[in-house]
Amino acid sequence: MSEQDRPQNSDPAPVGETEAVIVGIDGSPPSRNALAWAIQEARSLGRPIRLVGAYTIPSVAAAAIDVSYVPIDDSSIRAAVTNTLKEAAAEVKAAGVPVEAVIEIGDAAGVLIDESKTGCLTVVGSRGRGGFAGRLLGTVSSALPAHSACPTVVVPACWDNQAERPAHPTSSRPIRQDGIEVETHDPDAESIEGLRFDGKVVVGVDSLGAESPALWKAARLAVRRGSPLHIVAVITTTVIGPEWLPSTADLERLVNEGADKLVVAKQRLAEEFPDLDVTWTLFDGQPAEVLVRASDTAEVLVIGSRGRGGFAGLLLGSTSQSVLPYSQCPTMVVRVARDHGRRKHNEAPPEPGL
Repeated sequence: MSEQDRPQNSDPAPVGETEAVIVGIDGSPPSRNALAWAIQEARSLGRPIRLVGAYTIPSVAAAAIDVSYVPIDDSSIRAAVTNTLKEAAAEVKAAGVPVEAVIEIGDAAGVLIDESKTGCLTVVGSRGRGGFAGRLLGTVSSALPAHSACPTVVVPACWDNQAERPAHPTSSRPIRQDGIEVETHDPDAESIEGLRFDGKVVVGVDSLGAESPALWKAARLAVRRGSPLHIVAVITTTVIGPEWLPSTADLERLVNEGADKLVVAKQRLAEEFPDLDVTWTLFDGQPAEVLVRASDTAEVLVIGSRGRGGFAGLLLGSTSQSVLPYSQCPTMVVRVARDHGRRKHNEAPPEPGL
């Protein structure tokens, strides 16, 4: 991915001085929506923005047809990309945020993954369409989080922080909230009213509990935004076959183990961020549904990728890919190293930065 251009409306950021917020731009309304969110985040972080535009050159391949090679003039495509980035760069500059812009030839997801290696955060819109070369950011928003070298935020096309947002019914049920048992719901009801998380950063944690990288990213995000943090975790007690028929004591132990992890997570956060308002809820249900329903009213949702087992296969793994297409708020995906869970408690202090 060689070639790079800098539209005239952009200011080169000092090389090596600070990591930028990477924003994928394709000219579509969803990508502009993502840019608006990224501007606020870059200002909060005190980081510049690097706008990234990518396009591919159409090719003609014929296995059994003898055709002459005709060079393709990509000047019109490049001009469209350049104009798109100029407009975006002007918007960023008007907000008082340092900005640079790059154009690269190649698949948008691959280009953004490469750019993420030198960024602190990558932001894209979901279900983007149109724009130059008909590039779909919807595809990028599903491929990028799994491979990005830094956390990725996917901003829904429908995102409007000022709009009224209903909490949709859910089949997953809260069973503990901050150590207190939740009132039992009608077991015969197929769904119940969803909880509201207005103005909160919500983070889903798995068996890593207090060691979850997503937890600490979410805490720092909440501190910067001046928002409360709500931790959610999920266990599944539904019996789907005769292989496991838990006793009442087994179920109680399962719930207590999950709640204990959340208590420890809250205590660890209180030590590091004493002024941060932290609450938690343990659900019985399906992880993807819990997180999507939390996104109905949350300010930002933070999830990890490639989480592992723990109590009842808590979160996340493929859950992140199940959540992203349906999330109703900006969603940050934080990659979890495969060996992260093997680190000892005192070997995994809160990381600096985001």
